Amino acid sequence: MIVFNNVSKVYPNGTRALKNVDLEIRDGEFVFIVGASGAGKTTLTKLLLCEEKLSGGRIMIDHFNLSRMSRFKIPKLRRTMGIVFQDFRLLPDMTVEENIAFAMHVIGEPKKKIRNRVATFLKLVGLEDKGKSMPSELSGGEQQRVALARALVNNPNVIIADEPTANIDPYMAIEIMELLLKINQLGKTVIVITHNVSLVNYYKKRVITIKDGEIASDREGGMFNEDQTV
Repeated sequence: MIVFNNVSKVYPNGTRALKNVDLEIRDGEFVFIVGASGAGKTTLTKLLLCEEKLSGGRIMIDHFNLSRMSRFKIPKLRRTMGIVFQDFRLLPDMTVEENIAFAMHVIGEPKKKIRNRVATFLKLVGLEDKGKSMPSELSGGEQQRVALARALVNNPNVIIADEPTANIDPYMAIEIMELLLKINQLGKTVIVITHNVSLVNYYKKRVITIKDGEIASDREGGMFNEDQTV
């Protein structure tokens, strides 16, 4: 469970990025978060990752209280989450397998476990024949699938996908969304931050709209107007 209680964030320059936000995301939910540039979506994500500190209120992620989080506990929190970025952030001098395995090497997992899990997630994202390839040899959609496999390899409870379809073509965007749905069906909480109104309407999941740092709407089943600017 992710819970925001009266959460505010004010930056040193005086910008109020979030204003008294109350929000709950239940375990196993699939949620879209939408809003115009500058609405507060990025700040919300940074607070979840402890990249920024709260100005007021409280955030709970399971038993982690982020408003009282010491910097020593942040790595443990982040291991419960998998992050997928719009610019992929793959290591260019590592193969696909090495990119996926990197996070497991960092925490000292045994080599056999790493091999098995990398193979499992390469198969899940349909890239079992690309393990020895370099990122530069892949299409944008394939690179995003590698990023998704990397986010999953440590078995996180929550997947946060920040504009996961922004830099890929519409066909590949559907593939990425279908993978995220498959992951959600495995019991993972999936949070997708997007500007893509068509995808939001097509998949008819819960939609949280942020406007000027506040929750403007929170509804099930899409119900998002095509002519509304995000």
